[in-house]
Amino acid sequence: MKIRFRFLTALGSAAAMAVVLAGCGGGGSSVSGGSVAGTGRAVVYITDSFREDFAHVWATIYHVEIVPQSGANIVLFDNPAGVSVDLKTLRDSTGARFSFLGGMTIPAGTYTAIKVTIGPTLQLFRNGEAVGSPLTVDPTLIPAGSTNPVLIDTFKRPKTVTAAGINTMIVDFNLAKFVVRGSNVLPVVEDGDENGLGDVNRHNDNDYDGTITGAISGTAPDLTFTLSYANAQTITVMTTASTTIFGNATLTTGSVVDVSGSLDPATGNLVATQVRVRPAGSNGHLPPRARGTATNINAAAGTFTLTLNGNCSFVPGQTTANVVTTSTTTYVADNGSTLSEADFFTALASTPEVTVEGTYDAASNTFTATTLKIVNASLNGGWEHDHHGFRPGIRNKDDWGHGLIH
Repeated sequence: MKIRFRFLTALGSAAAMAVVLAGCGGGGSSVSGGSVAGTGRAVVYITDSFREDFAHVWATIYHVEIVPQSGANIVLFDNPAGVSVDLKTLRDSTGARFSFLGGMTIPAGTYTAIKVTIGPTLQLFRNGEAVGSPLTVDPTLIPAGSTNPVLIDTFKRPKTVTAAGINTMIVDFNLAKFVVRGSNVLPVVEDGDENGLGDVNRHNDNDYDGTITGAISGTAPDLTFTLSYANAQTITVMTTASTTIFGNATLTTGSVVDVSGSLDPATGNLVATQVRVRPAGSNGHLPPRARGTATNINAAAGTFTLTLNGNCSFVPGQTTANVVTTSTTTYVADNGSTLSEADFFTALASTPEVTVEGTYDAASNTFTATTLKIVNASLNGGWEHDHHGFRPGIRNKDDWGHGLIH
């Protein structure tokens, strides 16, 4: 996987900002807005290099900082809860894929390296194996006084951050150079190339958890707001007719929300495909979540098997998980409306993509679902094209045309 750091001048390509976020966020930061004299916008992506013998490589990323030619290191991304990423999802048969982490306004100048703090364990799945092998990251990578390893990419040539434009950085977790010895693994990060970075379809999606700060502007369904994350980081979010809004309350200033979506290459704003409104006070205390494909669906028992393709707040030990429901499970349609249990399982049979939230028991590999939501990916996005389908609104507060903001 490559973490890329790409630096763009004022004439740099706006398309290079295209990104569809993947996995789990919550520590993201702004990629929108201008720069001031003596500073520049720097954003971080991660990607992956080719490797055949592993089907999944799960890592948790906590912190990214850039090293100036002189002076103290500068933070570009920080999430105390960590972001879990399957590094193998960052490359396919066509080439590199990308996942956006975050960015900051930093002093203009020359930078010589980037440092990435990860969790002390990687979960590796060899090809054909359904159960992963947790491997300890080589302890020589753990700095004195720390508990987490730090991977360092020393740039082949120092990079210059300018006050104009967006300075993009890409870190490559080069799986081909990972060294596995017994129960230990020595990971490697390097500079990556930019091939495919400007293609929105080459970016994975992600969830961002935070609080809406400031006023919500625009007219539904085209709304704009600022999402504030842990450690005072922010990102500008836009909604469209394709956006599903659901949850506990109407979208408004101060709402605690989860946002899924992709960055508009022209504006650098996050275009939401889904916004879930959480109860007040829930930010920073979100339960485990997973997304994937349902099989072995048993409507009578309220169970199914989930083949995982995304997760948040946990690292899976297997490629699939058991999902069970209870009498208090909430069922949600793709458009955000509430379903009965029977209607949900009927919909799941024809549209098996689903998100699961609840409690996860690693010993039994079981999710006890508090919320289940149908995901119709064919209705996601479309903003980057001339025309697209959109989700039908639902009545009352969740309908785009009625009382969305108050």
